[in-house]
Amino acid sequence: MDANVLLNLYRYTADARDDLLAVLSALSDRLWAPHQVLTEFWRNRDRVLRDPRDTAKTAEELQNIRGQAVKAVQTWVNRVALEPAQASAVVEKLTAGFDKVLLYVDEFRDTAAIDAARDTNTDVVLSSLNSILHGRVGEPLDEKAHSSALVEAQRRLDEKIPPGYMDRKKDIAEGAGDYLVWEQSLREAEKRGADLLFVTGDAKEDWWRTEGGERRGPRVELVNELRDRAGVRLFMVRPAQLLKYARAVLSVTVREDSLQDADRVDAFLSEPEPDLLHGGWSQETLTYLLDRLSNEAPSQALVLVYAANQGGYVTRSQVYEIAGYPEERSLRGFTRPFNRIVQAMRDEGILPEQAVDLFWAVYNDDSPAFGVAAGFQIHENALPLFLSRIRERESSEGEDE
Repeated sequence: MDANVLLNLYRYTADARDDLLAVLSALSDRLWAPHQVLTEFWRNRDRVLRDPRDTAKTAEELQNIRGQAVKAVQTWVNRVALEPAQASAVVEKLTAGFDKVLLYVDEFRDTAAIDAARDTNTDVVLSSLNSILHGRVGEPLDEKAHSSALVEAQRRLDEKIPPGYMDRKKDIAEGAGDYLVWEQSLREAEKRGADLLFVTGDAKEDWWRTEGGERRGPRVELVNELRDRAGVRLFMVRPAQLLKYARAVLSVTVREDSLQDADRVDAFLSEPEPDLLHGGWSQETLTYLLDRLSNEAPSQALVLVYAANQGGYVTRSQVYEIAGYPEERSLRGFTRPFNRIVQAMRDEGILPEQAVDLFWAVYNDDSPAFGVAAGFQIHENALPLFLSRIRERESSEGEDE
């Protein structure tokens, strides 16, 4: 199990929580949790307990939206020159509607249950997990193995090798969490010689193979790595799927409402945060990047625009042609100015830490030598922003003419 499966127990309704605990108890003879999972559970438990269903966060967002809505209406009122009494009536209706919704949202705060969970002596989740996971948690890596794992995690982050490259953080000790879970799971599967069923609430692309926007199974790279290391098979399911399968094959009662609640939490946690749409990039951050790149590394800026115009990929030979490089010039370090500016944007708080890597070198079997890039790729999530920015710039230039 991944840490998010355990943390979801605080997000579920009481019935769904009890049903999942019953399923885990029924599986206890085959259940195992990497040591890193418990580390992350305790690291994140207090944060989840502060607002397990994001009720307070939603109320805060609604308050902000209400302010924006009132400002927009007041601007419109001034534009059409409504009488003061009419203007006040419009604003009152708007704020009254928001107030009703905010009261309704606030009813879902279960402060009594949260307060009980904060006390580790009265937390139902902790007492149940203590029994279910007793003797079924892996040992931590020793100091040497842990240090080696951090180096490997950094390499995977840099080269976008699953799992964990979607968790880029300043502090590698925190950003390496997914890889540490994976490495500990590999070692356990190797020791047991048993197939691995990984239950995770993580929806990111560095774990799942997707087809048509749907998660179809684990990434092929993970399947191959487990087979090569331990000679066994890898399966992956979401918590909601585990409940469905358990109802069918185990002597455990799983209520229909529990399935619906697990699906609800699954969908909620799968939704990207507003600031992580387009991979965490926005028109503003992209414009900032392109402006700096045009001044500091104009060849890289030209290549980025060219790649965007042809679907996000530019070949090695096209880079030489666009930049006017001589044939003997190496492309090693071509993305260095780009990476330097992006890291500066992260350090300055301009770009979210979780924003995806936007542009990277691509290597394949057709490369003439090891370490020679076959081309360069723009992240597909950010590509629509590039195209929108290019069209906007072309339209502006057309108007100037």
